[in-house]
Amino acid sequence: MDVDEVFQSDYGLETLDESVAQLQAWFYKADKEKFTYERNPQSTAYIPLMQGDYYYHAAVFGGTPLRVFNLTRECYEGIKKDKERNTEAIWHDESHLNKYYFINKPTKLLSPEYCWDYKIGKNSDIKNVKLSWMPKKYDEVRSNS
Repeated sequence: MDVDEVFQSDYGLETLDESVAQLQAWFYKADKEKFTYERNPQSTAYIPLMQGDYYYHAAVFGGTPLRVFNLTRECYEGIKKDKERNTEAIWHDESHLNKYYFINKPTKLLSPEYCWDYKIGKNSDIKNVKLSWMPKKYDEVRSNS
């Protein structure tokens, strides 16, 4: 998980499985045409419009060592190929993670409660926030913002 998160309540064994992904809080109720997948066909993270099941959050994912290794290797290789093509996916590693899970479905799917953004506000679906986002200062850490 990202290092800039804050634990809000118990986060336990229920999160473990072979391959674990988490629904992104801003998109978990959105129609798939609203997902901000990578739409540039030149990118290895490309997912065509109207395809895909969920939009996954790169701040929280996991699984067995082999599954996590495969995921991170595939994302790294995709990012490397994109750099060779002078391309960068819209949401960087998260775009590549979404492409990976588009092809390799996770065995466990965590609700947005496992990484909620309080900027969204209250939501009747969200009963017990486990982890919350900290504000990001992208302009300070990304050169292409």
